[in-house]
Amino acid sequence: MLATDAALYAALAKAQGQMQNPTKNREVQVKSDRGAYKFSYATLDSILDGIRKPLSDNGLAMTQSLEQRDTGLSMVMRIYHAGGGQITTAMPLDHARAVKMQELGSLMTFARRYQVAAFFGLAAEEDDDANSADGNQRELRDRKPTAPAAPAAPAKPDARSEFRRVRGLIQAAPDAISIAQLLMQEATALRMIKDASEDGYAALMKEKDQRIAQMQAEDE
Repeated sequence: MLATDAALYAALAKAQGQMQNPTKNREVQVKSDRGAYKFSYATLDSILDGIRKPLSDNGLAMTQSLEQRDTGLSMVMRIYHAGGGQITTAMPLDHARAVKMQELGSLMTFARRYQVAAFFGLAAEEDDDANSADGNQRELRDRKPTAPAAPAAPAKPDARSEFRRVRGLIQAAPDAISIAQLLMQEATALRMIKDASEDGYAALMKEKDQRIAQMQAEDE
């Protein structure tokens, strides 16, 4: 591992420790042939507002750009460190159904939001189901701010939330060494996931193997 990479990972770890899950400030009413339901999520601006200062305070910068790759159109995110290190991750876009520019813009926003939340291990939504790309009829309503409540004791993580968090970290890992380090650092979370569900643990390990295989294929 290069010294610049080590400095980048250390800065990224510190920045993540200063980040909190964003407030879910948007409520959506979805109507489809499967019925109607509601869910809440944090908008892209809410997520970005929460990560900019931790990144900047630790010498990190982030960019997201739409790029044409061998696998098709992708949202590419890059993390830069003041010391020279860089991490790049790409999220392919299923843009075949985006006929109008507005539909493509909606899909891009959806991809950016999911990409940032997954990379930094943030819980930014209750559920989403990719309605912006599916074209389901939706009613968007901003949640009205409520008076601040008294501080509550931190909630203990459950196996489901830990599974999502660790999966996001695996998907965002830049190389196999980082994944190995991640598995060691998250031993407690992995044990919780395995105790709760053998199938869930197996799915997480499969995700890990697929991510490493993808890295190897990209290096060839």
